[in-house]
Amino acid sequence: MGLLNGLMPCGPLQAMQLYALGTGSFAAGALSMFMFSLGTVPLMFGLGAVTSILSGKFTHRMMKASAVLVIALGVIMANRGFALSGFSLPSMPFGTGGSTRSGNIATIQDGIQLVTTNLQPGRYEPITVQKGIPVRWTVRAEKGSINGCNNEIVIPRFNARKKLEPGDNIIEFTPTETGTFAYSCWMGMIRSKITVVEDINNIDIYG
Repeated sequence: MGLLNGLMPCGPLQAMQLYALGTGSFAAGALSMFMFSLGTVPLMFGLGAVTSILSGKFTHRMMKASAVLVIALGVIMANRGFALSGFSLPSMPFGTGGSTRSGNIATIQDGIQLVTTNLQPGRYEPITVQKGIPVRWTVRAEKGSINGCNNEIVIPRFNARKKLEPGDNIIEFTPTETGTFAYSCWMGMIRSKITVVEDINNIDIYG
């Protein structure tokens, strides 16, 4: 366990590795990492001692609970990965609701589709556009609405991404086929959808 600890990509370990590299000295870097390893001894020893005194029945239950937790985290991380690839698991819808607000349906002016949405701290708004016409999507972001998760929009299907800044952010793409396409933040946590239709004038704004 001690040997493997040096390979664990945990935050504190990475910080210590950067510090060791930053010293610019073989001796100072080695000493800093050695002191860090000594600091982990009480925790590692304590963990081993606690598990040794626990009953076998309790340990078995903990192993089952840990397995369920690992599976759940794996499903969540896989779903985020699918979102960043333009897909979404059926059991975890990426939309923000079953209806489409009329304000999120594009309007066509001079051969370009214009649509505007407002950025929310933990939510993206869905939009509806028409196939075959260039889209100019304006994402309005107030300074307080941008955070570390929602500050970059990724649209895998249209090979587009945009780093958001306070004010109006323009995203341009041309949809070439109809359907519903996922987009998300750069972490895959906040997700929504782009619906592409044949004729934007013949859609139900509540459908």
